Amino acid sequence: MSVHTHTPADVAPGTVTLCATREMHGGLKWAHLPVDEWLWADEALREGFRARVRREVGDVAASVEVIEVGE
Repeated sequence: MSVHTHTPADVAPGTVTLCATREMHGGLKWAHLPVDEWLWADEALREGFRARVRREVGDVAASVEVIEVGE
């Protein structure tokens, strides 16, 4: 299994970064989606953001991690 790690540089000030990953032959495919904190705070919008980053990796069931400043 491949590993994808994060650094503080992955999260811009005032945002959270969504990270979707997908195992593929030859390695791990990943995508990041920065989201403004004030938009992420709206529960009604969250699933739409998760769906968008999952589309980026080509897997509607991909795992999505929320990376915040300080993690």
